[in-house]
Amino acid sequence: MTHEPQTTTTHTKPAGSRAAAIAVVVGPLLAIAIVWFALNRGSRDVTIGVEGRKVVEIAGPELQAAPFTPGDAVSVRIADVQPVAGGFRYDLRYVTYGPGQHDLAKTLSTPDGKPLAPRDELTVAVDTLLPESHKGDLYETPNAKINLHSGYALAMRALWFLWLLLLVPLVWLGRKKKHRAAPVVPPPTVSERLRSLLEQASHENLSSEQQADLEQLLIAFWSQRLKLSSKRLGTMIEQLRKHPEAGRQWNRVEGWLHSGKSTTNGTVARELLHDLDTLK
Repeated sequence: MTHEPQTTTTHTKPAGSRAAAIAVVVGPLLAIAIVWFALNRGSRDVTIGVEGRKVVEIAGPELQAAPFTPGDAVSVRIADVQPVAGGFRYDLRYVTYGPGQHDLAKTLSTPDGKPLAPRDELTVAVDTLLPESHKGDLYETPNAKINLHSGYALAMRALWFLWLLLLVPLVWLGRKKKHRAAPVVPPPTVSERLRSLLEQASHENLSSEQQADLEQLLIAFWSQRLKLSSKRLGTMIEQLRKHPEAGRQWNRVEGWLHSGKSTTNGTVARELLHDLDTLK
């Protein structure tokens, strides 16, 4: 009898099957680790000194926040209140001053002053600013890449120089406008005002105010011409009466304006205008 040699077959798992097996074992563990890390991070709301927010619905009357006093571990304010069925929805803003768990319910009370009972949704966890493993060591920071030698003095000198350059066109434009300004017209003299009234009287009636102005202008005209020093009106009129030309004109104006017959006398006005022309 002839014995044939027996052969042994070895089954080898492909690489893809091993990777799938590893993924089946490691995948759930990785998912559990991610969920645990997220839950633990989520339990920490904010860090110390940073404002956090809680929006909760609480049944019952509208609550109020207690005022902050120095030494409190947490400060709470109610940013907004909206009524809901059986109670209110509160938008709470809080700032903590120490790490750990803080119950915001302790800072809330009813209108009659009764404190709010502890509630799980009002408990917040706060992280410290430094990691728990920090031992107080100081860390060296790298040198800043910002060049503090910014040339401030040079820049300011350049700006002052540009400002002085801008003054040149401003001064030039100002002088140009000054030259173009209209000349100031001097007020009319006593002689010009007297002549204007006489020209008007030669064509139309003068009002009572204009007649009074005419007398005053005639007195002023002869006072300047004769250099009369008296300030009393009566004395000045007496002096005018004694002067041949001035007295003649005054008597004609006085007879014209105070005769009571008519307020229009173009002949007298034209004669006075002629006298003024001959006096030049």
